[in-house]
Amino acid sequence: MQDSDIEEVISEIADRWMAIDGVNGIAKGKEGDKDCILVFVSKNTRKIEETTPRQFKGFPVRVMEVGNIGAQEQPQ
Repeated sequence: MQDSDIEEVISEIADRWMAIDGVNGIAKGKEGDKDCILVFVSKNTRKIEETTPRQFKGFPVRVMEVGNIGAQEQPQ
């Protein structure tokens, strides 16, 4: 599959997966030389594990615990 294919797949699932409590972001990643879908979560929970598949439309899905993500204040 080409890069545009994974971007289309991410666009297709982003809203639904972002609605899962604890999911902070979704992005294209690499696993070796293959594309994968990265799901960034504040804490990896059983609900997240049960809700996100290990593979979606031929792309591996990797859940990455990153903690809470928030906007930083701009320096004055």
